[in-house]
Amino acid sequence: MSSTSLSMADSALHARVREKLNVENIKLWTEPFYEISSKMVVDSEIIALASRYATELRLQEVDTIDCMFVLQRNALERLAERELFKSTGLSTVRVKFSGFSTNNTKDGNIQRIQINLSKMSGKELKALIAEIGSIDENRLKLICLGRVINESAILEQQNVKNGSQIMVLCVAGSGSVQIALQENEDQFRQLEETRVAADYLAGRDQADMYSLQVADQHGKTLELPPAEKRALAISLALHEKGRGSMRVGEFSKALVFLLEADSVYCQCHSGILDMVDNYGMLNLDIAWCYLTLQSIAELPAVEVRLTKSEKALHRSYGENMERVIALKGSSGWEAALFVRLHLLQGIAAYHLGQIEKSKFYIKKVDSEIERLRVSDEQLADLINMGYNEDEARMALRATYGNLEASVNYIVLKHDEQTAVKKQEKEDLRRRKLQKRLGSTENGDPVNVNLFQNMREMGYNPFLANAALKRANNDINAALQLVLDNIFISSVISSLQDNASSSSTGSSSSEPVPVTQPVSTSVPISSQLPPLSRSLEMLMDQAFDLPDTPDEQSPEEIERSQKAYESLSTGIGSESDYIDLSLSSETQYLEQYKNLLQV
Repeated sequence: MSSTSLSMADSALHARVREKLNVENIKLWTEPFYEISSKMVVDSEIIALASRYATELRLQEVDTIDCMFVLQRNALERLAERELFKSTGLSTVRVKFSGFSTNNTKDGNIQRIQINLSKMSGKELKALIAEIGSIDENRLKLICLGRVINESAILEQQNVKNGSQIMVLCVAGSGSVQIALQENEDQFRQLEETRVAADYLAGRDQADMYSLQVADQHGKTLELPPAEKRALAISLALHEKGRGSMRVGEFSKALVFLLEADSVYCQCHSGILDMVDNYGMLNLDIAWCYLTLQSIAELPAVEVRLTKSEKALHRSYGENMERVIALKGSSGWEAALFVRLHLLQGIAAYHLGQIEKSKFYIKKVDSEIERLRVSDEQLADLINMGYNEDEARMALRATYGNLEASVNYIVLKHDEQTAVKKQEKEDLRRRKLQKRLGSTENGDPVNVNLFQNMREMGYNPFLANAALKRANNDINAALQLVLDNIFISSVISSLQDNASSSSTGSSSSEPVPVTQPVSTSVPISSQLPPLSRSLEMLMDQAFDLPDTPDEQSPEEIERSQKAYESLSTGIGSESDYIDLSLSSETQYLEQYKNLLQV
């Protein structure tokens, strides 16, 4: 049996009527509205109730009557489904085709099918749905309760229940079966490559050039347990891939990536999720995909996601978000996110029958978009100065249309980006230095700042590092050690032994000659007799940081490079994935303003 999904206006009407029925505890499948013995609908009672509701809710009477009969029919169908499940064990699931049409189905059509959830796998269900829709199964992805259905697992194990609705996405393009199969394999491979690449780079040493670090919204690297770091890295990578698909309008494909990211995020402790704002952003992106794909049945879950997103934005920008943005002068893509959030909240409220709440958010979005509107003439002026359209629009929004201030804003942002890149380079250098310094005798990392202080005081880096290791980062004890002849002799002896054992073809007890020039800028100590030229050169070479070769093998470097390229392909800046012109948001706004008559 098939049916067509509700229109946007009908969805809100049904929600309002259903809510009033629940408040009054009226059951349309019982008397006086339905005679159980004869299984006959009592039309007069339904029409009388609908007329009263139309008056009280200020609705069109004919629409309310139609709505009441539809609600009654749905209730009776669900009762029949429960009886079928009790007597036969067969469950009824509703299958909605979203975002595409076939010869046998239309976009938004809903099919009711009976299956055994305890025996059928995800793959078998997909084959059945493909047969119903006359479409190759390799093109399909199935989603239930915000999760992509696992083809290899039994449906019952995936929390699919009697009465569940399954969203069917077509994630491959048109063409032959062979092309569809190849596209599906490519998408699966991309998904797995993203997982593997993120997992590999997250496990690399922080000093490696291609290591993957997880930072909070302020850019500070988070110190996380290895398992949590890997989970966050994988989810962030999948999220970015989903954003890339959103940017090019592939919302079905994007939703698959985003829901996969959500499933990995859920493996993390809630306290860790509070440290990064990406989880809130992910929920906003998932909600936007559902809206674009017109999946009204997911709206209750969307409302929960929007609440999570709002909390994340509050954490990032404070409770009074708009005022903070105005004070920061950052009204670029962040402000567009607030518009999208409030728009989705208004739309979700509308389809849940919360009309007054919906009107509040829709009016809010209307004023926000008007405030963010920029002059085409000023935009053209900045573009003619050599700035791109996105940064020009962001600057004009941040400065409320002041052209001179907009130029200063753009220059400031460029300087900030340069400073961030410089800081990232310095952080990488420090991580490499930290790796080079090693650990103290009690197992703590050698303090980089103390080591650099000793270098600035003129001590040889190798000797300073050895002293800090022995002194367990006690700077006073380390300074005494570098003046101690016995300690210095032991360090030199150890260094000579290492040099002799690492040399090949040499039986001499003298240090191996070094061809690098002596570093005269870092004498060991003016209070000690000078070392031989070869010893001082050997100590300099032992801590020659700029020329220290990468400890990774060529194979590891190649794998790291490929992993990095896999993750970076198709990923843009924050402003890239959301249209700063707000054209889509404006279209939805006008649509719901008409529905709400505001």
